[in-house]
Amino acid sequence: MNERLVLERQRRVTAWQRFVSRGVPDRSVPAGVLASWARSAASVPADRVSAPVSDQAPAWTGSPLEFATRDLRPELMALAQDGDLMVALADARGQLLWTAGSARMQRLGQALNFVPGGHWDEGSVGTNALALALRERTAVRVFAAEHYVQAVHDWVCYGAPLRDAQGTLLGVLNLSTVWEQSTPLGLASAQHYAQRIEAQLAQGPQVTLRVRLCGTPLVQLGGRCLHLTPRQLELLAVLALHPEGLTLDALHAHVYGDAPITSSTLKSEVSTLRGLLGGQIASRPYRLSVPVELDVTRLEGLLLAGALDGALDLFDGPPLPLSESPLLSYWRSYLDGALRRAVCGRRDPALLWRYAARFDDLEALALLESLLEAGDARREVVRARRAALLAVR
Repeated sequence: MNERLVLERQRRVTAWQRFVSRGVPDRSVPAGVLASWARSAASVPADRVSAPVSDQAPAWTGSPLEFATRDLRPELMALAQDGDLMVALADARGQLLWTAGSARMQRLGQALNFVPGGHWDEGSVGTNALALALRERTAVRVFAAEHYVQAVHDWVCYGAPLRDAQGTLLGVLNLSTVWEQSTPLGLASAQHYAQRIEAQLAQGPQVTLRVRLCGTPLVQLGGRCLHLTPRQLELLAVLALHPEGLTLDALHAHVYGDAPITSSTLKSEVSTLRGLLGGQIASRPYRLSVPVELDVTRLEGLLLAGALDGALDLFDGPPLPLSESPLLSYWRSYLDGALRRAVCGRRDPALLWRYAARFDDLEALALLESLLEAGDARREVVRARRAALLAVR
């Protein structure tokens, strides 16, 4: 083991112990870390064992950072595997958006909630490279016991801020591993990949494609409404659901299934859609080359987070109900079943009333009737709706 690293770690442990137990600062500790310790001490227990995790899914899919890192993420994943690292992207609030790591680092990261949705801002977990890079707007290294929370003392982390072309701070790239593997190349690597991401942010599109599939379809590119045929909507939906891209054969299977549609017909339809989108469909693999906001993936995130009021606000009906696309048929069934089970499982009369008022569901109505008190006027309305539904079936 590197003797220099062992000595550095011992010095940091001693300095941390003196600060936490007696509030005595050690001037050998970097000034930025000492200042962060002082801020952390006001709100973060030094014995905190993991980061808090939000019950709201992080805004990742279709975000500028998600788009800017699409081509780079395979390389970052390989870096993580080869270097026994954890690679993470976080937003400007310090919430993790995406992570990749070796098996060991993933295991260690999960124990600390170093996972998408985890909050690694200074106010949540104290001093760490991710939070310090966001605060100081520069690349930083936080080594071993320089972390304020003791649970992270076995790590060394390198953070580099990420800015768009206008200089707006969008988030941070973080590389982490165990302290024994600390190397000057760690900080250089974080800066290198951050610069590549910023270069992509600088040349990336300035528009967003917004796609609503639930209820009445709506497609907007940069705020301009696009009028698409049902087939074009299917193609767009399938591509939006696969931001990593699809081969021609996979795209054909997801859109047409076993229907006898030729590959040349599919290529022609993709070409037409590409023209309507201003060229924003790349090939090999086929993928959208513009940030996308897709209602069905947002709905899925709300359901996973248990945010059922928000999910009901978003779900105006099944996505593209007339489509025979195998992929879209799956999503229709999946989202309908997931929403129904989540609402019924909550057994909340107010939530069930909202759901039953919009969807003809005998089981939900029966459950709602059983939960409403005898004097509740809604009970008779629910009973009448159930009788009417049974009469027409």
